[in-house]
Amino acid sequence: MPMAVSTITQSGQVSLPKAIRDILGVRPNDQVAFLSDGERVEVVAVPKNPLKLGTREEFLARVARADEEYAAGLAKPADEVSRSLRERYGL
Repeated sequence: MPMAVSTITQSGQVSLPKAIRDILGVRPNDQVAFLSDGERVEVVAVPKNPLKLGTREEFLARVARADEEYAAGLAKPADEVSRSLRERYGL
């Protein structure tokens, strides 16, 4: 697993090392999100083209389809995926 170190500035800012930027595929002006389970923090790239909600009916249809996929066991809760990745990579 790649590792990189960065120093926190007086104002609490951190520069993402190039190796991490390359892994995330981010460049200047792109955004990253910080996710935490209370013990660890994950940095993820924010999609450049976020999902467009479309009409109310289209949005509700996507929600219903996601609910059906979850009920059928085709999707997992985010905390389960995060836990699985931490176990897999020894985090």
